[in-house]
Amino acid sequence: MLCSATLGAVVLTASAQAATIGFESGYGAVAHGETYQESGFSMRFDAYNPQADSSTGVGAFVDGSDPWACDMACPVNNSSMYYGAFNDSVVWITAEDRNPFRMLGVDASFIGNTTELGGYPAISGLLRVQGFRADGTSSFINLALDGPSGAGFEFGSYDMDTFSRLEFMRIALFGFVCDAARECGSFNTNQGQFAIDNLNLESGPAADVPEPATALLFGLGIAGLAASARRRRSNSLAIRA
Repeated sequence: MLCSATLGAVVLTASAQAATIGFESGYGAVAHGETYQESGFSMRFDAYNPQADSSTGVGAFVDGSDPWACDMACPVNNSSMYYGAFNDSVVWITAEDRNPFRMLGVDASFIGNTTELGGYPAISGLLRVQGFRADGTSSFINLALDGPSGAGFEFGSYDMDTFSRLEFMRIALFGFVCDAARECGSFNTNQGQFAIDNLNLESGPAADVPEPATALLFGLGIAGLAASARRRRSNSLAIRA
């Protein structure tokens, strides 16, 4: 289940190996169950509906330099390839060597379902990054995705803060859509859509792994949206274990 659980022990590996996933070799539409490999990591793209089959579209590799590559409100400030997750879909990340790994950062943007930009709230969505350990426990962090500027939605760069020191066997990324009252929901509108690029992943021991009790202090919840402000390099709203 995509939910929070009790923080478990962190497993350390022998040496750190870093990778940045840029989706430059991706191409075209993506259906439920398809996978993508880059730099020692594998991504699987799934519909949230368990009844989905391989004919269900869940996203696309988008060429940001092509103005006709996306017919929705996709981000406008990235001229390289990126991945767009559509229709409440989920991105699963694992290391190809099956070792635990960490997520240090990501570039992300909300994707609107209409190109009419006037109706989107200041925070249009959340990107939830949820990591799962071998013992079944998990932790997550919520990243606030801004509404559009005059030109459109834009990628922001997000540091993962304390979450980046936690190791997982797999990580799920999925979207929430938010309204003007900053109430956010997922998996019930087909509008939990987001774009991702430059995923910074690393296996091996973190430089400074916090004690579980320390990590628990970061459980702020979605209610923290009311007091949030734009932070280009650290836009993390909640870490829960």
